[in-house]
Amino acid sequence: METVSGRFDQALGLLAVVESGSFTRAAERLGVSKAHVSKQVRELESTLGVRLLHRTTRRIALTDAGRLYLDYARQARELLDDGERAVSAVRTEVDGLLRITAPTSLGDSFLVDLLADFRARHPLVRFDVDLSIAQRDLVGEGFDFAIRMARTLDPSLVARGIGVMRELIVASPDFLARHAPQGLAGPEQLGALEALRHRSFRDDGEWVLQRGEESVTVAVRGSLAINHFIGMRRAALRGLGIARLPRYLVTDELQSGRLVELLPEWRLPATPVALVYPSREHLPQRARAFRDFVMEWFEDPARADLLR
Repeated sequence: METVSGRFDQALGLLAVVESGSFTRAAERLGVSKAHVSKQVRELESTLGVRLLHRTTRRIALTDAGRLYLDYARQARELLDDGERAVSAVRTEVDGLLRITAPTSLGDSFLVDLLADFRARHPLVRFDVDLSIAQRDLVGEGFDFAIRMARTLDPSLVARGIGVMRELIVASPDFLARHAPQGLAGPEQLGALEALRHRSFRDDGEWVLQRGEESVTVAVRGSLAINHFIGMRRAALRGLGIARLPRYLVTDELQSGRLVELLPEWRLPATPVALVYPSREHLPQRARAFRDFVMEWFEDPARADLLR
């Protein structure tokens, strides 16, 4: 059955014959037999219904139809060569657009610094960043990467672990002065305090705290539920209640004393954080460079507290 790819191979055979001046040299150039090249040209002439070459024992000459067809064959070969060069450039040059989706809280903490550091190394790369608590469909929505905080991930995606999100229980000094002036002796006392809850979490009404082998589950109550860590941080700073917040989001507030960590010897379960992308094959160079940079960036000791 005749196909476009078959005719293209035949056209390349004709080009090789004309440019090399003989069927023998064309066969050597293409790495096939002389009979194969001769058959390609005959089949092309049969398909087109015209003679393309005048053959004699001493020379080969193009017919008028052959000269016309040869111009189009050359254009097709040059177009294919241009395509191969363009694809090669995509794989070797660190430029172009990267689309990334990540949790909203990362945009208010370290994500912008990560992107700025990457662009300092690769200034031709552009970013389109979606900050959302929703998990986007990477393939369907055309995202190159996602940063995901979850204990289970889509097995069809490639995931590279970059650390864990640790939550701290915090409150403002003003809130503690009003509701727990003597401090807290243990996790059980958390249940008596107004708690800010994250409405997107299934366990927002029960907090599990661990200390070594010991584990305590505390039922918490509160009049304010928010699906946004940054809103919860603002509410905690206003003294509206105690809150579970990512450590990376409250570092400055803890250092300045605007927030205080409660029960620091007790820990909430950590949540794995991963860089996720659709495929490990045929990544453009900008994507490979970004993937490797992210892994390197989080391994820097200066950022050890972000996701550890």
